[in-house]
This record gives sequence, C-alpha cells and structure tokens, in this order.
Amino acid sequence: MQTCAKAFDLFLQLWRKMDGQTHCIWLGDIDSALKNSLHVELENALSSGTFHMPGRVDNVPAWLASADVFVLPSREDPYPSVVLEALASGLPCVAFEDAGGIPDLLRQSMTTSDNNTRVVPFADVPAMSHAAKELAEWSLKRPVKERQKTARAAQRRFIFKEYTCKLLGLALPTVPKISVVVPSHNYARYMSSRLSSIFAQTVPVFEVIVLDDASGDNSLEIAQQTAKDWDRDITCIANTVASGSVFRQWHKALKVARGDWIWIAEADDFCEPDFLQHIVDGIKDSPSIVMAFTDSRAVDENGAPLSPSYRNYYAESAGLLLENDSHFTGEGFLRGCLSERNLVLNVSSALFRRNSLLKAMNTCQKDLQNLRIAGDWRVYLEVLSQKNAEIIYVAKPLNVHRRHADSATHTLNRRNHIEEITYMHRLIANRLALPETQISRQKRYRAILERQFGLSPTETRDKAILIS
Repeated sequence: MQTCAKAFDLFLQLWRKMDGQTHCIWLGDIDSALKNSLHVELENALSSGTFHMPGRVDNVPAWLASADVFVLPSREDPYPSVVLEALASGLPCVAFEDAGGIPDLLRQSMTTSDNNTRVVPFADVPAMSHAAKELAEWSLKRPVKERQKTARAAQRRFIFKEYTCKLLGLALPTVPKISVVVPSHNYARYMSSRLSSIFAQTVPVFEVIVLDDASGDNSLEIAQQTAKDWDRDITCIANTVASGSVFRQWHKALKVARGDWIWIAEADDFCEPDFLQHIVDGIKDSPSIVMAFTDSRAVDENGAPLSPSYRNYYAESAGLLLENDSHFTGEGFLRGCLSERNLVLNVSSALFRRNSLLKAMNTCQKDLQNLRIAGDWRVYLEVLSQKNAEIIYVAKPLNVHRRHADSATHTLNRRNHIEEITYMHRLIANRLALPETQISRQKRYRAILERQFGLSPTETRDKAILIS
C-alpha cells in the first residue's frame, strides 16, 4: 500500500492493524519533529521488513503501478492530486470521511466505474484497515486487463489538461477548444520552428497532434524534444507506410482530434504569436462560421522572404474583397473568391469547425483520391456549401507560407494541373449556377496558365474524377 499525504501517525497505526504480510509504503518526507516523537515506533516498523520509507521519488507512477491499494489517512487534505494519480493507475482507494474533497470524489467513482473504492468514518483506523485488506484481496484477483480498463477510464476523467480546459472554459467562455494537427513528412529541419510558433500562441490550444507520414528523418524526435523544451504535451502518431496523400492525413486528424475547431498547421510553415488571437476574436460571436483564415507572407525553403503578403494576388481575381478584414456568407465567398481560383493559398492559414470539415471531407473523399493540386480547393467548396455557412478573413499576414521549388504545384504534369483546375471550374459553375461572365473569367484564367506553362491552347480534357 502507498500514501503520500498527512497523518503519518495514523499510517503507522494502520500498519500495525495489517496482517504482518502486507507491505506499507510511505512516499515522501515527514516532519522532523513528528519523526522524533515517533522514533521508537518508527524504528520497529522499519526493522519489520514490511514498512518502507523510500523518501521523495521521481517515478511515482511506477510505485503506484506496483501497488494493490492506495490509502489516504489524512485528517485534513483539500484535494490531493496523488489520489487522482492513484485512480489513473487503476488502484482502488480508501479515505476518511470529512477529510477534504476526496471522499466525494471516491463516492462518485463507486457509481461511475468498476474502481472499487471505500470511504470510512473519520480517523477510524480499524475501519480503514479492514477496507484496505478487503480491497487488496480484490485487487490481487482482478485481471490485469480490468485494471488497465479502470485506469484508462480514470485518465480520461481526471487528466489535468481536461481539467484546466474546463476551468478556462468557465473563466473565458469565448475561447474555443482548438486541436492543432501538424502533418509532416521528412520535415525535421522545420519541425522545431513549427511547434514553437504553435506553443507561442497567445490563445491556448487544447491539444497538439503530430501526424508523421513515415518520415525517414528524425522529425518525431525533434517534435518530442521541442515539446519537452516548452514543457508541453503533444501526441505523436506515425505511419509505418507513407499514406501517399495529404488528404488521408487530414481525414485521419479529424478522427483523432477532440477539439471543436481544427487548425491544420503544416510542418514546414510557421506563424505569428497572435495568429489564433485574431481568428478567435472574429469567430466568437457567430455560431454559423465554419472557417476562418488570414493573409500570409511567403518565404522560401531557407526562410528568405518571397512576398510580404498575398494581397496583390487576391486582387487579380477578387478585386478589393480581401483588402480588409471581412465576413462572408459561404456562397458569397465561393462566388467572389473561389470561383476563378483558390485564394486560400495555404491551409496553415485557416481554422475550421471540426464537424463541418469532417462532413465536407466525407462528402468528397472520392475526388480527393485523384486531385493533387486542387484537393484543398475541393474541400473548401464543400465546407462553404453547407447550409448557412459563413467565413471570416483577417487581412493581416499572420501566417508564414513556405514555398518549395519541388512542391506538388511545380512537379505535377502541367496538363494535369490545367485539367484539375478545369474540373473545379465546372464543378463550381454547376454548383452555383455561375453567370456567363464568371465562366468567361474562368476560361481566361486557364488560358493565362496555359501560356505560363508553355502549353498550346487545346480543348482541355476532362480528368476522370468522380463527382461526389
């Protein structure tokens, strides 16, 4: 048995009440005056071979994992976290009535799980001894899988991060629950700056999930070390075989994330510390917002500046629509900013309502198996086509988009590039019943790309893509 609480004298009495074969372990120190007053009794206990005092230890979970029952002999202890640790180890627990908040917690555990706990009358050592013996016998007979099941249930219930998020929700109810997903494939050189820019956000995030797509470098090691340096928790999920599709990784992220909002923060990008703050300020007043994004500045593979903003590019097709902070209906944004070209140039600049993004990706999964360049455009179309959907735009370039010379945009067969854009143009035109003026602008944009790619004007072939 173990305890890490007050009332050491009662713990000694408890040891005397045991059967002489049960090992009682006290983790931590005791007051020197108390130690002196109990000197003779303590020496007898330590010489018995069944009473142990290893002092302060760093590996408390390991000690808890080796125990059969946990007792809290405190006369007064408001809410000691060690009991939560014991429950999270799958241990049955015993405490005195009227000794703080733990008795109420244990009574709740009696009805919410199979974790067999006891609350005994205040300072009644014989009753605590009887309960401890009974629970120890039960614990020894319990299958390991049952203890593990109990431990997992307690971990989900008492995890400190969940607790702090609930407190934050009470104190700041407008702060959303944000899951950050970092898809990565061989981006070790950028991982530290990516995660650091997430940890430095002025708005707290609920969780950070690194999805490694079978990298051949030390991306995961750097991710874990960066989290350790910042004293943050992250979840790392690694594929043993490369998925071959960033959209499979997005879909996987949506299944494991637990936040209400999703930020797909690609591993090679980074952002300003107030990136989330500006977005959160915009989304907090409207339940219809399903997506939000900011302007970006661009850098090359080595971080050298390429562009301070995408504003000029936006203006080529959207005029002044994205000149300032804006709030659009989904259809309004599709018509003004996505019908000719995709103006959400980097997914790292965007935040999505999780349920809306998951619904969109489920709808267009077949298309995403074929689209390499326009897949994100296809997803945005589906997100913003949902009933009453709204989107906000922050005109400040708070996201930093890293452009690679060997990106999919540069390496994809140029004719296939045009074909994917043609597919999106026709899909959007049909979905929104675009007027001929906008369809003409779509054709003009494709002609510009053909000239840029050095392709002769031809009747663009339809790519064999299923429309979901």
